[in-house]
Amino acid sequence: MDEIVLLERLLISLVLGGIIGLERQYNEKPAGFTTNSLICLGSTLFTILSVKMMGVGDPGRIAAQIITGVGFLGAGAILREGNKVSGLTTAACVWLVAAVGMAIGFGNYILGASAAGLVLVVQLVFRKSLGVLERIKKYETIHVVCEPSWSVVDTISSTMAKHNVEIKTRTILKENGLFVVRIVAAVTGPEFERIAKDLFVMPGIKELTR
Repeated sequence: MDEIVLLERLLISLVLGGIIGLERQYNEKPAGFTTNSLICLGSTLFTILSVKMMGVGDPGRIAAQIITGVGFLGAGAILREGNKVSGLTTAACVWLVAAVGMAIGFGNYILGASAAGLVLVVQLVFRKSLGVLERIKKYETIHVVCEPSWSVVDTISSTMAKHNVEIKTRTILKENGLFVVRIVAAVTGPEFERIAKDLFVMPGIKELTR
């Protein structure tokens, strides 16, 4: 294979990975410009090496190891905080960037560039659509950890009523000397943020998640 063609593939993968990485960096996500650029470049390089191995070994084994290695990288980006899991989008993006690099490494420029473009469409366009959905009321389970005081529990309910949020169900448990209040209510994203700001100024509130 011509060395100029190989260099061309490496440069294209670096550019595509960098473009995706710039979007992640702009939105202050864990895997940014450098990470995505290197993952895409590395995937392309390993793919080129697997193509050069044809007739000597099994090129599919290297491609399979790329997927496994990227899986470990993506798993490192996933974090669980209470009832929320973060980093799934970052992990999926890392996985897709590796796939883009493999496509370029095999010489499928249009496929790789199209996939990179679709990643940007999902990240840029769909994120704005989700912002609209956040303003639609939907039933959420809100978890509040507070001091074991009934006056604090009543204040939580009155705070939600102040923001015109109707409580469907309310469950109170006692764990480790604290009250855990689970509230099911129809609430929008902005309403939850306003409620959280009001509750966190109260000294009895320890934790608030949904």
